[in-house]
Amino acid sequence: MMRSLPAEPAPTLQMAHQETAMTTETRAADDPRSQARVDIDDPAAVLRWTEALGITDEALMKAVQVVGPRVDRIKDYLGAGGMAGDQADA
Repeated sequence: MMRSLPAEPAPTLQMAHQETAMTTETRAADDPRSQARVDIDDPAAVLRWTEALGITDEALMKAVQVVGPRVDRIKDYLGAGGMAGDQADA
């Protein structure tokens, strides 16, 4: 008698949204003209942005305090020496 393997769970809408969001953040992080905004009140968004930008959450929060939530401005700030020296090596 053959036993069948359990089926893998179907992706949920939330999982699909997270994958789309990660793609959105990654694309925005790669686009020097992106005017996407970081929602620092959403812990999941902060995590996605820190991963996409390759920075710590502390560096992200400091950048948002200084230049606001727009990704293009955050990247300029980080790249112009703002927090570039304080970033953790990944």
